[in-house]
Amino acid sequence: MKKFKSGRHTPAFLLLFLAKSPNYGGQLLKMCEENLFANSIDSAILYRTLNNLEENGAICAYWESDNDGNQRKWYKLTELGWQQLAEFYEDIKARQRNLDYFIHNYEKLEWDEK
Repeated sequence: MKKFKSGRHTPAFLLLFLAKSPNYGGQLLKMCEENLFANSIDSAILYRTLNNLEENGAICAYWESDNDGNQRKWYKLTELGWQQLAEFYEDIKARQRNLDYFIHNYEKLEWDEK
């Protein structure tokens, strides 16, 4: 099957994961791998998206040490991030209606065996 360009909603998924709780990059990548059926998010895409979200004010970052003294950069949603998450929700709902229409009508097609 041909793969089409994906990743348009990477920021939406990262904002969604961060809405549940603040987190760090490695854990966010694991969440993408475990929860997204058609996951195309690798570490480069993840960190580039996190940097963009931070630059745009949707998330803020802070450093925290674990029990071993290792530093991790954590991310959490800002008020703007919550607003963007709501906008992604509305956009994805509208796109889902279009996709549902496509699937419904595709499945009704009659295929000639040739």
